[in-house]
Amino acid sequence: MLTIRKTIDFMKEYSNFMDQTLEAITRYMDTVGIVPSGGPIVCFHNMDLEYLDVEAGWAVATAVAGNDEITANTVCAQKVATAIDQGPYEEQDSTLMDIFAWIEENGYEPQGPIYYHYLNDTDRSPEKFLTQMVLPVK
Repeated sequence: MLTIRKTIDFMKEYSNFMDQTLEAITRYMDTVGIVPSGGPIVCFHNMDLEYLDVEAGWAVATAVAGNDEITANTVCAQKVATAIDQGPYEEQDSTLMDIFAWIEENGYEPQGPIYYHYLNDTDRSPEKFLTQMVLPVK
């Protein structure tokens, strides 16, 4: 993955952070001659919306170095609980809570950050947005 990580105020900065991050990484991928292997990915390292530690970027199929602004990461194989949410981004909390409930009911514990994989573009109605939510578990 190629990502940029920052602590932001979710309600005030998230949209700009995402736009600027994905644009910067796309420009970088163009300069090194690679393309993403899927849609954008966001990693939430905490749940504090006022001081949200968030990382966003693109998965790539080729190992590539980052630069001063962009980090190259490898996400290792791990056991996860996952679901695909359909609908507006602002209404995803219930799906996330369902995943947390499933984790507890099945004897697992959350382990690490939460990943959101955006599976389609925003050139459609919000009711058709697809987001895969992934929570590592132990």
